[in-house]
Amino acid sequence: MTAKVGASNDIHSFTVLPLRFSFSSTSCHYLFVKEHSLRVVEERKPPGKTLFVLNVPPYATETSLKSAFSKSGKVRYTILEDEEQSLKGSGFKRAFVVFDKREGLLNALKANALNPLSTDKDKIPLKIGLEKWVAEYNSSIFDPKELQDRVNNFMYNYDEAEERKKKSDKGDVADDEGWTVVTKKGRNPGIARKESVNVKLKAKDKLAAKKKQLKNFYRFQIRESKMENIAALRKSFEEAKNKINIMKKARKFKPY
Repeated sequence: MTAKVGASNDIHSFTVLPLRFSFSSTSCHYLFVKEHSLRVVEERKPPGKTLFVLNVPPYATETSLKSAFSKSGKVRYTILEDEEQSLKGSGFKRAFVVFDKREGLLNALKANALNPLSTDKDKIPLKIGLEKWVAEYNSSIFDPKELQDRVNNFMYNYDEAEERKKKSDKGDVADDEGWTVVTKKGRNPGIARKESVNVKLKAKDKLAAKKKQLKNFYRFQIRESKMENIAALRKSFEEAKNKINIMKKARKFKPY
């Protein structure tokens, strides 16, 4: 597989290196490499030891790229960057491979192939395609036992915090040894309450609640009384109206 190279980079100045997915793979991906050289020297890209790489696949990592080029010589580190113009939106990247010695860079330019992309420690080939997606999905699923332990631990800490908060609101705080520490918290901070004061305050609250209940009860009685009076007036009005109608029919009704 090839990729387009921007106009600023002459394709003829690059060396094409095949990159296989594994040692047994028959297909490969192609990288374009050349020695990195700029007028302005960058500290992380030392001249004479830095290899410029284009068409790096999206699934490549700095570690796997370091492993791929280690065949040519010891790689100090690699730098991955997204393509800004030539492959914008495609996911392909460009990279800089920094060798310990210039000999490693020269060997890479003369190489016929690279090592497959793999982990630096175990040399396990990177998963790609469907296998990669399946592995990412499986890794996103929590182990039920581990998840249960985390939930239990969270709830235990939450309950402990709520218990401390309740004790703090009541003015009773337990120290590290479990003893209750008397604090000066109450309606007036800084003034400690005695038991007798607490009893009086509770009695006062009960009396206020009872008065409120009685007040609401009397209001209900008042409403009932008003409704009964209105009903009585309506009944009296209807009776008077019926009486007048009877008198009219008997021709005994003389208003004037």
